[in-house]
Amino acid sequence: MRSKDLAPRAVDLIEESVHLLRRHPERLAGYYASSGPFAVGLVYFWAYVTWFAPPDGEVAAGALLLALLFGFSKAGQNRFAGRLLALRSGEEAPAWRTRDWLAETAAQLRTQAPGIVLVPLAALFGVPFAWIYGHYQTATVLPRGDEEAGASRSKQAWALAQLWPVPNHWALLILSGLWLMVFLNLAVAFYLVPSLVTNWLGLRTGFALSGWNTLNSTFLALVAVLTHLLVDPLIKTYFVLRVYYGRSRQTGDDLRLVLRQEGTRGRVVAPLAALILMGAVFLAAPRLPANETGATPVAPVPTQTAPARLLNPALDRVLEQPAFRWRLRPAPIPPDREKEGIIKGFVRSTFDVIVQMVKTVIRWFEALHRWVSGLLPGEGDGGDAAAPGERVRSTTNWMSVLQWTAYVLIVGVAGLLLFTIWKVISHNRTAPLRSAPVPAAPAAPDLRDETVEASRLPAEGWLDLARQQAAAGEWRLALRALFLATLARHAQEGLLSLAKFKTNLDYESELRRRARSRQAVVEDFGRRRRQFEEVWYGSGAASDTAVGEWLRTLEGRP
Repeated sequence: MRSKDLAPRAVDLIEESVHLLRRHPERLAGYYASSGPFAVGLVYFWAYVTWFAPPDGEVAAGALLLALLFGFSKAGQNRFAGRLLALRSGEEAPAWRTRDWLAETAAQLRTQAPGIVLVPLAALFGVPFAWIYGHYQTATVLPRGDEEAGASRSKQAWALAQLWPVPNHWALLILSGLWLMVFLNLAVAFYLVPSLVTNWLGLRTGFALSGWNTLNSTFLALVAVLTHLLVDPLIKTYFVLRVYYGRSRQTGDDLRLVLRQEGTRGRVVAPLAALILMGAVFLAAPRLPANETGATPVAPVPTQTAPARLLNPALDRVLEQPAFRWRLRPAPIPPDREKEGIIKGFVRSTFDVIVQMVKTVIRWFEALHRWVSGLLPGEGDGGDAAAPGERVRSTTNWMSVLQWTAYVLIVGVAGLLLFTIWKVISHNRTAPLRSAPVPAAPAAPDLRDETVEASRLPAEGWLDLARQQAAAGEWRLALRALFLATLARHAQEGLLSLAKFKTNLDYESELRRRARSRQAVVEDFGRRRRQFEEVWYGSGAASDTAVGEWLRTLEGRP
């Protein structure tokens, strides 16, 4: 038998992975004990770098610590996978000492380092992703020190990653869909729960007040890391089973396990069978008299037949499928078609193609019906065959209701997806160009309006507006334009994120976090904020000297 005929199905491996984890949930403690520090460190490092903009030295030190935590997590995942592999093989997992942890951490860092670059590149190109990703996942779960015939762990992992490519692609597709669903569920939960708490309990949190600004890079990184912690144990177990079945093709470990189990079962069953046999001998019934016969009439087994009017159309439909079309010579052309012209023949061929397309769509729906029926409980079970009339009447039971409910849900999801795509396309579609006069430039923001935001204009636009107000003698309005120009300038430099809900103190706190190494900038902003608020909200008077000095500072003039 060819090796591809022995390839396990993707769904079977994933189901076995789920059952293996469910039977031994205590193994997850070791996984999270080693992977948890790396996950926490990754989220903290991401938030620290994106929020505070630390100097290069701190970034390098944090990256080094993160790399060490990554190696420790990979070593813990190898121990987790080794214990699962031992359970599946019916063997005892070896104990680990401190030097074993150190050696495995160093080995995983050497093996996994190229994957940090190769796996994203493979995901970008798409085609080699299953092999590259499978190689590094297999290298993670291979038992430590297991090098057959001098082959390194990387070579063994690459050989196992090339095994059964089609089921591997299907399994990765299913696991990717699971990962995406978990990610969306966590993201929606983290986004909606604060709003629900605010609406139901009246507790106002920072998440509820931030609105869409909550969906920043730190939020997405946190959700992605939590999703990885939830789904990755299943992925590791899947690759453990690939290693087990892949190596069993050469070692026969699966057959030896079956023989050991049968031997153990035989040692238990043999004494019981002997007792049953002895009891049967002593309790056997006496012989019948010679004039009596023990023969009893046996009722004939009823045969189940289907009427020809139902069987023949079903056979015709099956034989019309492409899988049953033999490679024979084409059927001779009927005499009435030999005299057809080009146009009539084209129309007839087009009609035949349309009929075949309709039949293909019908077969797809029948396959979908069988697939949905197979997912529901009670379908395909054994039992007495029902008569045709009873089978038709049984379609009104609750199982049919569940099937139609599944169909409605599938159609609803497909319709919602198409509606979303249509809305996105219609929203991004640009209006056709028309010959119309160039519209006038937008009016300058009203500086007296308290709702004017710094994001309305760039920094140079606010400076021009400040010069206009200063030339008109409106020193108070010029001072506000200068403060808005300061906010816009810091936003252009990446030190501030402008938002309508933020106050001036919020901006100062944010600047203090992001510009820790530029203390002069923070102090200058605090002084300018107090100067502006004293004039705009207090009783202070704006002077041409203060406006001119602030304007020269923003323009870079002495």
